[in-house]
Amino acid sequence: MQVKPQLMSLFGLNIQGDFGGITCYRSARQRFTWFAATTPKIPPTIPAQQQRAKWKRIAQLWSSMQPENRVAWTAAARKLRLRITGFNLFIHCFSTNDQPLLDTINAQAGSTLSLQTTNAFPTE
Repeated sequence: MQVKPQLMSLFGLNIQGDFGGITCYRSARQRFTWFAATTPKIPPTIPAQQQRAKWKRIAQLWSSMQPENRVAWTAAARKLRLRITGFNLFIHCFSTNDQPLLDTINAQAGSTLSLQTTNAFPTE
């Protein structure tokens, strides 16, 4: 089923991905396309499983972090007007293990964010 983008914009929606058993995306012609979600026919590869496990570990780190530390990541993202959330900044820094970037963020935001647990995430 195709829905005109203007109709969706009228409702303030920009949906893409899987949503309640339906997959939705915007086609190359800028039309919304909806269809019933399907399940993969082959199991995920070992690298795909490893990547998913990595994202899961990083998300668990965020969840287990003290609230004041989560606030610090969010405050740094807002102060620098990065247009991403503190969670997204955390995910990026921990998934790339980019210490020079974090040093720049700390210097410009006046924060003390740290990658002290990144040894759990070896670089590929």
